Amino acid sequence: MNLSAVPDGVRSVITAEVAREIAVPYTDQVVFPETVMIDLPESVDRRFPGWAGPVLVLSVENQGVCAWGVPLGGENPEVLVGGDIKNAGGWARGTTRYCRDAAEFAATRRWDESCFSQGPLLQAQAAELDDVTLNALRRRYAPGQATSGWPGHTVHRWERDGAMIMLWESRGQCDWFISAQTVIALQKEASAVLPLSDLRTSLWSDDPEGVDVLRQVRQVG
Repeated sequence: MNLSAVPDGVRSVITAEVAREIAVPYTDQVVFPETVMIDLPESVDRRFPGWAGPVLVLSVENQGVCAWGVPLGGENPEVLVGGDIKNAGGWARGTTRYCRDAAEFAATRRWDESCFSQGPLLQAQAAELDDVTLNALRRRYAPGQATSGWPGHTVHRWERDGAMIMLWESRGQCDWFISAQTVIALQKEASAVLPLSDLRTSLWSDDPEGVDVLRQVRQVG
């Protein structure tokens, strides 16, 4: 299969430059468009187990746990994630819809890189996401695009005035990542979310400014 046979909705979005850019946040292994690799149902080492048709591989997780790709046969196909993925019950081997299309795939990876890289980053391996926490986030923040299957069964993205919150929702735990454009803005958002879940004790940072933000908000709270 040559490059011209790849759907326009993929070929026009995932250029070589874009592929390298969106691999950065999770240090993915770039496949397309450097290589046009088709994962077939009869493949011995099937990257998209259970999927009935061929899948164009876009990238592979840095340890080979899973892969992202688009099913062939449509003009603007959805992006799949296959391999060892997460569902509501925990880890499972299979394939699920990751996001709507290649453009959304690129956009969410760019969003994640912005969240990871702007200013000090606050993190938590917190308790499982509950409805009270989720509803509180919905009231305060504008939702971004959610994705499915990896690294949580659902990845939530939230924004407000340049602040970004990403949640990796999994069975039994939820990983949080919080950043903002300034330290003052980060302190404001940390104060707002501190009462949620078990963040009062589970939030941490390996950045000196982030450590100072948490010290201040915990003193006040």
